Amino acid sequence: MSFFRDSDAHDRIEELIRRVGTLEALVERLAVQAGLSPHEVEAIRDTADPGLTPEVRRLVGESQLIHAIKEYRKVTGAGLVEAKRAIDEYAARGHDY
Repeated sequence: MSFFRDSDAHDRIEELIRRVGTLEALVERLAVQAGLSPHEVEAIRDTADPGLTPEVRRLVGESQLIHAIKEYRKVTGAGLVEAKRAIDEYAARGHDY
């Protein structure tokens, strides 16, 4: 038996998506007011994810994606899909592999 009905879950997801959007806009405005460059904001974003340890970042930089995903999972307890998504998003922000 599901804790939420499908419509309740959908409504909650939509609410969370709106809240994340609001928070992202707030962070952007605060960064502008603080005088941070887009590069500085990206650097801060990379350090905000506890799974993007220096080791994980090094592995991505060395094109060792499978090892980076394994390390991310070890550090965070994330599942395979979540870890792969995090590594792919990190790489997409200009951290080539």
